[in-house]
Amino acid sequence: MNDKLKYSIHFCVFLIFISNVNSGELAYMSKNELKVCSGNYNDGNKEFTGTYMNGYMNGKYQEYRVGVWKFWYPNGKMKFEGLYKDGTLVSKKCWNSKGESISCDLLVISESERYRMFKDQ
Repeated sequence: MNDKLKYSIHFCVFLIFISNVNSGELAYMSKNELKVCSGNYNDGNKEFTGTYMNGYMNGKYQEYRVGVWKFWYPNGKMKFEGLYKDGTLVSKKCWNSKGESISCDLLVISESERYRMFKDQ
């Protein structure tokens, strides 16, 4: 696994797990921040990209997806494209590994990958 992929994945995972940390000791933030999250396969091809909002509001950490999230197959073909509004998946499109549009229910993926791709708030 290349260092860039390790960093991207660890950075994103860190942000997911930090939401479980007690934030009572952390300062109040009046606005959330827009962040970018991405990762690549070992060969350098993109695996995913997306944006999310995060920050502390009234002492509670919040993190949720916003905008367009995309996932690709290792061959570079698009796998999933989802539009998120305030952490809720509002629309989605899926493709098979040949690049043909399919129902997202027909994707052949693991449960953990399904969770990661279709994650709601």
